[in-house]
Amino acid sequence: WRCKTPLLYYAKPSWYIKTTAFKDKIIAANNKINWHPSYVGEKRFANWLENMVDWGISRNRYWGTPIPVWTCECGHVECIGSRKELVEKAIEDIDETIELHRPFLDAVHIKCSECGKTMSRITDVLDCWFDSGAMPFSQYHYPFENKELFESQFPADFIAEGVDQTRGWFYTLLVISTFVMGESSYKNVLVNDLLLDKYGKKMHKSRGNAIEPFGIIEKYGADAIRWYLPSVSPVWTPIKFDEDGLKDVYSKFLSTLKNTYNFFATYANLDNVDPTEYNIAYEDLEEIDKWLLSKYNRLSKNVNNYMDNYDLTNTVRDIQNFVSEDLSNWYIRRNRNRFWSSELDNSKKAVYQTTYEVLEGICRLIAPIVPFVSEEIYTKLTGKDSVHLADYPTFNEEYINDTIENRMDLVRDLISLGRNIREEVKIKVRQPLSECLIDGKNESLISDLVPLIEEELNVKKVTFITELEEYMNFTVKPNFKEVGKIFGSSIKTFTNELLNLTIEDINKLQNNEVLKMTIDGTDYDVDINYVDIRTNSKEGFDVASDTTNFVILNTELTEDLILEGIAREIVSKVQNLRKTNDFEIADRIVLSYYSDEEVNKAIEKFKDFIMNETLSTKLKENKKLKEVFDINGHECYLKVEKNA
Repeated sequence: WRCKTPLLYYAKPSWYIKTTAFKDKIIAANNKINWHPSYVGEKRFANWLENMVDWGISRNRYWGTPIPVWTCECGHVECIGSRKELVEKAIEDIDETIELHRPFLDAVHIKCSECGKTMSRITDVLDCWFDSGAMPFSQYHYPFENKELFESQFPADFIAEGVDQTRGWFYTLLVISTFVMGESSYKNVLVNDLLLDKYGKKMHKSRGNAIEPFGIIEKYGADAIRWYLPSVSPVWTPIKFDEDGLKDVYSKFLSTLKNTYNFFATYANLDNVDPTEYNIAYEDLEEIDKWLLSKYNRLSKNVNNYMDNYDLTNTVRDIQNFVSEDLSNWYIRRNRNRFWSSELDNSKKAVYQTTYEVLEGICRLIAPIVPFVSEEIYTKLTGKDSVHLADYPTFNEEYINDTIENRMDLVRDLISLGRNIREEVKIKVRQPLSECLIDGKNESLISDLVPLIEEELNVKKVTFITELEEYMNFTVKPNFKEVGKIFGSSIKTFTNELLNLTIEDINKLQNNEVLKMTIDGTDYDVDINYVDIRTNSKEGFDVASDTTNFVILNTELTEDLILEGIAREIVSKVQNLRKTNDFEIADRIVLSYYSDEEVNKAIEKFKDFIMNETLSTKLKENKKLKEVFDINGHECYLKVEKNA
């Protein structure tokens, strides 16, 4: 078949197990198995069992497990059940160490109990799937040895294999164990589908689309592949393998996790601290610490539920999102100043304690999927022997706080909207803006978090507003996909009525309230799904919104704002220079510069800010510098040197 020529099949006598005699018991045993996904067990496998035929177990081959059946010319047949029985009945002088394969077993004969003549073993070997199906018993040499061990582990909690094994391993395991024990040898089964190329086609060497696995493992590591595969789609669906996706997983998850640990370890070592010695009470933690613990414990709760249901896809996606977005991009980034603080006060101890607790828990959460990275980080972090000797994480329900999460998540959503505005109008986050305007409905919930929004969006002031029409224009049109069939010929009337909505009406819709409207004599309850609300900002303002919130930025730049933006850009370039020159975090430097009048003006005005942020002890102008940088459209020459 590999050379694409027809195969010839010949009918030959075979030995069979009469599985049809146990059909009802086998089907009943299958009905007690938890299949993931359920439809494989309930349909594909169940249909296979319903159409069961007797199992032809003999193969006319040399290699394989010899069928232990001896026959006599008188017609008597005898099946030998153990080495001991074979030694007792063998005509030849053998012992129990005999090799149980061909040709050795072919040379053993027994005396016929019916006629006294010599019996010979049939030359057939067993179907190799019989070997596989007998695995639960043969691994412990049951029932000859390890009886208690076998019974303590039978049936297995779970097995996993490809969907093609419905006619192979899944079937033979079930058949043999039902014959021998009267029940299935496994309680749960996770079925995986095929691995395809990135275009959804089967991989074949002849087509040139096969992936060489060891090269990929050498390049990215086994853990990256183990994490990537379930992240693409549920394992019981065909997975399209794309190396670009593998790179993305490595970058967003494994690299981010390692960098987070390295950041934590760097400062913990600098401060010579052991976070396990701290015992800052929960009520004494800062709100952002409580937020992270809430997020982590909710994650742990969800992951335990996913794992109980063999849902690897949501497991890896939720953990990856937590590590990338919650832990690294928000908590660590927002708390850098606490790590950098020169004073080891309770705030600094709390950030060490919280980060340690979450990193340690994450290592245990991911250990079954990425055993090597989790082991490396865990052992370095804790000093313990192995993450694989630790218990799987549980969760503390008392740490899960909806209010804290909702507050912080709302702030993050608003910041995301603000950053979207900056991207659209092409204004860097390092460029300060004068004002950010937010819907007044959120003031009571997040007013105390305004400084955080100001810092993240780099704005001088956050204002809560209720009169939106002062800054925004609203356009409300029908959501034709949803309401075309509802209004039919009245759609034009509905469109015209939407033009008459007041700002209060629009606010109600955006707050998921219902408007009572009469269209051509018929009353309708109009909600947010009926309409498409578009917003655009008035002159000098730019807006971004989602279904429930909006952010307006004043994007007019004054001279002071422009100069501060230049100063912040210089700080960014200097920090990169420190890295490329392999300076230590605490190294003090001398900063030399040379540029035009506007940059010099910015340096003069924000001299203290630049020196503090870059750990510079001295700023000096030097016209002989060679390395030039683009500072918001200005040429600026910079050089950093360690302070002598």
